[in-house]
Amino acid sequence: MATTTFAELRRQVMLRLNKPDGRAILATDQAINDALKVIAMIKDFDELRVLDTANAATVANQKLYHVEDDLLLTRPKDIYSMRLMDEASSRKLTFVPFRRLDEDIPYTELTGTGRPSYYTIRGRYVELYQIPDDAYNLYIQHSQWPAALANDSDQVIFINIDHVIVALAADMAASILEGSSSTDWMSRAVQLLGAAVSDEDTRPDQTFVARPFNPTPTGPMGEYWNNPFVKRQP
Repeated sequence: MATTTFAELRRQVMLRLNKPDGRAILATDQAINDALKVIAMIKDFDELRVLDTANAATVANQKLYHVEDDLLLTRPKDIYSMRLMDEASSRKLTFVPFRRLDEDIPYTELTGTGRPSYYTIRGRYVELYQIPDDAYNLYIQHSQWPAALANDSDQVIFINIDHVIVALAADMAASILEGSSSTDWMSRAVQLLGAAVSDEDTRPDQTFVARPFNPTPTGPMGEYWNNPFVKRQP
């Protein structure tokens, strides 16, 4: 499906402003890019979701990985899922909150190295547990921030919400030209998007789901003496 170019968005916003001067053009260009960021803050639309299978990999004896410098993700926003690829031993890594990792095993080097099964997020870093004992490819499902538009031929990543981008950008550009900065642009964007944001996304890796009481011990099985997240023997 064809997407709208930066030049076309600028034209539509300028029509609303009705101020064809250089300052209005500068305000419009900034407002369009700001509007794209605000929309991305509200919802990870499908156009923002990517599966990276070519860049990320572990390094033996390294537990922390910067999402851009080490994992080489492009404009990363939210991580949805991580898979460690090792042929028949491939596995989906389980997300754990960093507070739980810190409480259960504050010194992760204590259990040595191995094939990771868990990960946590520390700011712009991903921490793996166990610490990798070898180089493994990582497949990472994540969302991206939209790329900034600069050239007339650059295309907007979003599909079917041009009217929202134009309306929001026109309001933002008018605010810039008038010297006003008091508008809640997040609320304005939600209002314009309407039903497009009614379908809430879920992040199973990072969402706690309430379950009925179960007296039977649950949790991963394995070498409980060597892994604080293992609750029982096989």
